[in-house]
Amino acid sequence: MRKQEEQHIIDILFVIGLFCIFALSTIFLISIGADIYGKTVSNTEINFNDRTSFAYVTEKIRQADRSSAISAATLEGRSALKLQKTVQDTAYITWLYEDEGYLKELMVREDTPLSLSAGQKILPVIDFSVSRIQDNLLRITIRTAEGDDCSLSVSLKADPYVSPAENEEGGAANE
Repeated sequence: MRKQEEQHIIDILFVIGLFCIFALSTIFLISIGADIYGKTVSNTEINFNDRTSFAYVTEKIRQADRSSAISAATLEGRSALKLQKTVQDTAYITWLYEDEGYLKELMVREDTPLSLSAGQKILPVIDFSVSRIQDNLLRITIRTAEGDDCSLSVSLKADPYVSPAENEEGGAANE
């Protein structure tokens, strides 16, 4: 009888030990999964911000891609993308630039004085620059709020790009 009781106790201890190992393994796996999920969400958010800023700028360039309508310029000492457009015989300029930690857009009539603070905040960025690589090729560089430097080359479909020297309101672009 004594041997049977000892064997039952060993069986019970074995089952309890096996259950504890299973429980600890489960907690360990859940912890690893949660960490991987957190990193994936963080990387996805960073990639979303990077891609959104480039997609936004690229789409603006595509919308304005007409002969001599796109140029790199300086706006109050900052690198900017200047997009010209005429609506019902009125000339408008859309400026894309970095100010106060944001990529901003400002659309004004050609003869309107500018103020950087008047621009609409688009996305948080640290720096934004536009330079010409070739006649029909622009390089756009954005330093994201996370500090990552990202560059994109955009080919223009229309006639050659207007250089900052040819741009009466621009200045020297960051090349």
